[in-house]
Amino acid sequence: MGSLADLGFRRNMIMETVVSTYGNDGKEPNAAPMGVVTEDMQHLIIRPYVTSQTYGNLKIKKCAVVNVTSNPEVYFHTALKESNSRRKIASDWFEKAEVVEAPRLLLADAFIEVSVVDMKPFDTERAEVLCDVGLVKIKNVIPKAYCRGTFACIEAIIHATRVKICLNEGKMREAQKLIGLIEHYHALVNRVAPQSTYSQLMSNLIRRVNSWRAKFESLR
Repeated sequence: MGSLADLGFRRNMIMETVVSTYGNDGKEPNAAPMGVVTEDMQHLIIRPYVTSQTYGNLKIKKCAVVNVTSNPEVYFHTALKESNSRRKIASDWFEKAEVVEAPRLLLADAFIEVSVVDMKPFDTERAEVLCDVGLVKIKNVIPKAYCRGTFACIEAIIHATRVKICLNEGKMREAQKLIGLIEHYHALVNRVAPQSTYSQLMSNLIRRVNSWRAKFESLR
């Protein structure tokens, strides 16, 4: 057992995590990168887009697992499900949570099992979901040396999830700004982690972002 403080959470700071849920049948797992916030160290606030599967699952199941990880591969495959062979995350990436009806990611370093207390609109696109923190479980993880490529990958993947939304909404200037940041991180990863899993992920990400941009421009 652990606490949010043990995981580095601080009040009113957005912490990047991967939120995993089950659908209505309780069998099909879903996971998506999502920033979460705590105001009192006892609850977590999740703000999913109301069109997302995560929101739908939270509305039905009233629970989730907030997975804490710094592994870029987890962010990549949960953010860009089209990169997976069946356009969804493999079921063997998950196991059942202990105290809520939700899946948790085996590759995560820690799990926060939460139950929904309240749901309300946050803005025109997102809901605010207040969750009670149940079980906090931390694996025995050996500390790793820091590589700038790790967090450059994660930042780029998070930006990429916004690029697709901006393009779909016709916000080309904002999309171009995000693409510029992704290209910057791509160059950084190639410099600090050449010919690595990170550089492969970034090359894949750049190809996908360019394909989204080309598709958008062809429809203009």
